[in-house]
Amino acid sequence: MEKAKNFFNKFKWYLLGGVTLLIIIIVVITLLVKNHKVNVEDDVKVNFDGYNKSGTAEITDESYDKVMSKLSVRALKQSGFKNKEVIEKIKNNDDEDIDIDDFNYDEQKEIEHAEKIMEHVDFNIYNTDNLKNGDKAKVKLEIDKGTSKDYQLKAKEFTKEFKAHGLKEPKTLTAKSLIKALNPKFTGVNGSGSLHLIDKDTPKSLKELSLSDYKFTVPDNGKLKNGDSVKVTIPQDLIDDINKNGSNVFEGKKTDEIEVDGLDNLNKLDNLDDIVERNNKLAKEEHKNTKYTKYQNEPLDNYYKVNYETSNDGYFDSNDEKSTEKVSPSSDVDPAYITLVTTYKVTKTFDDEDSDINYTYEGYQDYTLEDNRLVKSSTTDKVSNSVSKDKLSELNDELQSEEYSKVQ
Repeated sequence: MEKAKNFFNKFKWYLLGGVTLLIIIIVVITLLVKNHKVNVEDDVKVNFDGYNKSGTAEITDESYDKVMSKLSVRALKQSGFKNKEVIEKIKNNDDEDIDIDDFNYDEQKEIEHAEKIMEHVDFNIYNTDNLKNGDKAKVKLEIDKGTSKDYQLKAKEFTKEFKAHGLKEPKTLTAKSLIKALNPKFTGVNGSGSLHLIDKDTPKSLKELSLSDYKFTVPDNGKLKNGDSVKVTIPQDLIDDINKNGSNVFEGKKTDEIEVDGLDNLNKLDNLDDIVERNNKLAKEEHKNTKYTKYQNEPLDNYYKVNYETSNDGYFDSNDEKSTEKVSPSSDVDPAYITLVTTYKVTKTFDDEDSDINYTYEGYQDYTLEDNRLVKSSTTDKVSNSVSKDKLSELNDELQSEEYSKVQ
């Protein structure tokens, strides 16, 4: 006992110094841990997507969740929250079933305090659009220094740059390649043909532009004949939107010429004679002989016009330049409806009186053209006609005013 006492007296200052040092170390460590600033800079990952000169940058979902969970845990600890089970869930990004009502009063206040701390944290990415390979996006973590220190998250602020890479090169589009992608198709008949643009099978990058909203200019559309060279003009707003979209870049002039082909000739239809004979029968029905009156119907010429709506839907003449020179792409092509009439010299004879001669026409509307034949449909009906002229020239003027063309 005496030896222990002597030993203590001899080394007590060393022992006291050691204890004091240990206490200081514990205090320092405690303060360091308490005031430690969480560092999430290395956890940030950025993904680049799209095309060169129009690429985009965003923080990956995985790294964003990881960063936010670390910051949230730090805010909770800074607020005195000590529920290890909850903190572990947040660390593992498994906090969907956490309900603040499940906690006691003190814990709720600590969670609310942590939420207020997070309100003063700005974690964001900048310079994210219209990127080309080599450009830099910036990710920043900033703490609002203008608020009370009680609500300043103990986290290391940073600004980190990420260089854009892997952006694909956009495809070059010209007027020729764009119009080819729209599958141009001519419908109608030779001399009254129309151009249609079909966007059904266009590349995905073009479909994103809603091509049906744009109007291409096609001069003399509705009056086209085989062998014509049609200059199609691409609208400037479509060119602008193609370049903005990024997946394509438009280069060169905005017009391209297409040669018209594939239009049927009405005078070479397989069943033209049958159609004309049907007109002749209609003319006889309209001018029936009576006991005192005789009619002689002399067929003269055949005339036609092409519509892209049935007569019941409304009048839309293929020769109306204002209506048809603007063409919007569509997923399919409306059928052409053809009206074919025959002009007649009608001689009307009364008993013992001189003959009365006038000129008129009869026929049917809303045929469709299939396999080089005019085909009747449910909409095919006789032309409503009350025209009767004293002179053939007057009838021809009437037909011209109604936009009929002569079958050559």
